[in-house]
Amino acid sequence: MKKNFRFFDNRQKYLLFVTTTNEKNMIADALKPIVHKLSPKFPSLKVFDAGMGDGSLLMNVMRQCHQKMPHIPLLVCTKEISMEDVRLGLEKLPDRFVEHKNTVFVISNLNYTESTSLKSNNIFKQKKMNWKVVKLKGNSSLDFSNQLRRFNREFLSKIWQIETNPKNGNPTYKEPSVIVIYRKDQEFSLKNVIPNKNKGKNNYDLIIASQPYRSRITAEKKVKYVLEPMIRSLDNNGKLVVIHASGDDPANKIIKKIWPKEKPFPSLYSSIIKYIKKNLDKDLLKKLRFSNKKKVKYVLRALPNEISGGISTSLIFSAWNAAIYVNQMSDEQVIKAERSKNYLDIVKETVNKNKGLYFNDEMFIIERK
Repeated sequence: MKKNFRFFDNRQKYLLFVTTTNEKNMIADALKPIVHKLSPKFPSLKVFDAGMGDGSLLMNVMRQCHQKMPHIPLLVCTKEISMEDVRLGLEKLPDRFVEHKNTVFVISNLNYTESTSLKSNNIFKQKKMNWKVVKLKGNSSLDFSNQLRRFNREFLSKIWQIETNPKNGNPTYKEPSVIVIYRKDQEFSLKNVIPNKNKGKNNYDLIIASQPYRSRITAEKKVKYVLEPMIRSLDNNGKLVVIHASGDDPANKIIKKIWPKEKPFPSLYSSIIKYIKKNLDKDLLKKLRFSNKKKVKYVLRALPNEISGGISTSLIFSAWNAAIYVNQMSDEQVIKAERSKNYLDIVKETVNKNKGLYFNDEMFIIERK
């Protein structure tokens, strides 16, 4: 199996998964009560998304923040290595700047250990930092949309390039880049919120880590490379919400029938928390509070007649795509399985038996006291 397979590596699988399941909406619903309990401190409510993806989840969280705190300045920072995802995310932003005027939106291509400080740990790459400030003019979503589209066209493809990390084969940024976006007519009131190149570090009230790592890597790597840097970036009373696929669902049963020896989810909540409590320094652990895990269930979208009237080909294709995507099966494994047509019978049987297809995510919170 390819070692560098990640939850979002295959663009076609990812985009089909996002549009044919309601995972983003179900996670947003699970986050809403958490957002409503946040207690921001001057000068703003600070939210970090540890992997923006196409921006669907983050935009929902921003709406929730506005509903709860419509007049409090909002600093939203996120990271994303994929230029296509950045484009998709920026295309969803204009309405957010209309509804919540005093918003500062920051996106970088930095890795987890760097992203909350907006600074590359590589001194040679840091010298090539692309720090771009976009001051939106006007007061309508059309005004902002036109400006962000122009920015996408003129700048994004030039500054958001990637290369392969020679040590692990994973994609990484060629040059570190940070984009800071806010409304020009709000610049005065946002003076204390807008990060600058020499002072980008923030601690956050809410950090969202939704599918931030490969499911098959060890608990040690999940903590060391993703969760620990996020924990250290929490403000007092800040909450890190971790969501990842956990299996034990019909989609996982499809995988088990085709690949009986596969274990897509070897290190879940229990092993992660156990590693954290055993390996993080004691002073930091004293400041942390751990919640119990919670299940977030989401489904494959399907029209009623796609199931009751006989399983449609498009539904079978979507179910298969979602199952191999969530369980992170490599292209090599999938191609080999598709050479034998019985995989379609297994998918159809599972969808028919369950009158659709559902998936389980695991969610838990790490809070800094």
